[in-house]
Amino acid sequence: MKLYAVRTGLVRAGDNLVDAVLTALERQNLSLEDNDVLVLASKVVAYAQGRIVRLNDVKPSKEAVELAEKFSLQKELAELILRETEKIYGGVEKALLTLKNHVLTVNAGIDNKNAPIGHVTLWPQNLKEAVRQLREEIVYKTGRRVAVVIVDSGLIPLRRGTMGIALAVAGFNPIKDCRGLKDLYGKEIVITQHAVAEDLACAAHLLMGESIEETPVVLVKEAPLEFDDGVYGPEDLALPQSECVFMKAFKADN
Repeated sequence: MKLYAVRTGLVRAGDNLVDAVLTALERQNLSLEDNDVLVLASKVVAYAQGRIVRLNDVKPSKEAVELAEKFSLQKELAELILRETEKIYGGVEKALLTLKNHVLTVNAGIDNKNAPIGHVTLWPQNLKEAVRQLREEIVYKTGRRVAVVIVDSGLIPLRRGTMGIALAVAGFNPIKDCRGLKDLYGKEIVITQHAVAEDLACAAHLLMGESIEETPVVLVKEAPLEFDDGVYGPEDLALPQSECVFMKAFKADN
């Protein structure tokens, strides 16, 4: 498998994201082929959608002020978290554990990193539709049947640092179900499902970086994936809470 970091420069609200990506690929002499994968940072998708908010335009509620004081947050940011999240489980200084689009994430995916001063970016809207439209436009403009993944930074409980997580996928099966297969000793595999989209997100995240790289796109070639025409949103990638070892254990402990 080969991965290529793609420098797009700054993508601004209203820009055509596909055109920006194709221009960047051409500038780096990178060509698309069938069964290539384009991994896009959620932030660049959010920028193209105009999902940027100026904090001074946000009026905090009483609940937001209380939340901000408790967790050392800007009260405007706390208000946006309340608007964007489905549930808040608690937090530490400057970070709340939230449920957003079936994903446990920090601060409902809202981020001030690599946003203009005084602004924050929200997660893209309608992730499943967004990834479908991006893939269809790329296929139409290039004639190549590529796959597309939208990724963001995420956390693993009790592990230091960020990693890549897949938010939406179009063009390949994001889960390899190993249940029913045999292991090296002939024993049947009972519960293992291989999150191949997450593996790809992590590999791309390593090249994207977290600061001033300006590489919100990674081109992946020769990935060992099961390509299809499926579109998978956060709801398709999610595990029911009743089957999640973390959620079940935390609920039992409470």
